[in-house]
Amino acid sequence: MIVLKKVFFPALLLLSCSKIDNYDAPNGAIYGKLIDNITNGNLQSEQPNGFIVKLFEKGGAMNSPIIFTGKPDGSFENAWIFQNEYRVVPTEGAFFPVDTAVIQVGARTEVNFTVTPFLAVTGTSVETAAGKITATYQIARTIAAEKIVERKTLVSRIPTVNNAIFDFKSETNLSNMPDEEILAASFSDEVAVPAGSYYVRVAVRTDNALRRYNYSEIVQINVP
Repeated sequence: MIVLKKVFFPALLLLSCSKIDNYDAPNGAIYGKLIDNITNGNLQSEQPNGFIVKLFEKGGAMNSPIIFTGKPDGSFENAWIFQNEYRVVPTEGAFFPVDTAVIQVGARTEVNFTVTPFLAVTGTSVETAAGKITATYQIARTIAAEKIVERKTLVSRIPTVNNAIFDFKSETNLSNMPDEEILAASFSDEVAVPAGSYYVRVAVRTDNALRRYNYSEIVQINVP
């Protein structure tokens, strides 16, 4: 009996491993963008902590969502899902809750959402002089909620620039300034930098639970 076990066990193992996985591969894709209803442009964010998109597939087991992150320019895409009906909702970003959309996803389906950001950076202008960058801007909002607490101008040597990735910055705490005064003001930040090529972005934040920032678009500049 000992000899039979030594001879036939490997054979049984090989038979058990010979089954071919012939499940169909995902054949659908969903993509789109978040539109900022203050600036009417894409909602400026960051990655991976800007926002997420949840997909609830019709008939899915336990109705557990497919979750993926959005991109810094407010766009999103998932090209590895099955064609089916989904409930789709962007969430966990620097914007107020959005209604869930019911979408029939095909081979490649677009769905866009208009969102109301906590804050918007408007009128942004970036100027350079020898050894410095000056950013001027305003802060706007349409819904009053948490206190406005922070503003920053962030400078990076690489195209990725956000609250976590930067080389130089100017930062101001706004906790003691009334929101009404903040929204009526025009701000100017000066950042000292060596000569070179940089990417510049303004970030502002309310005292929201997830500490999400609202951003301006990224501007590429050269400093003499």
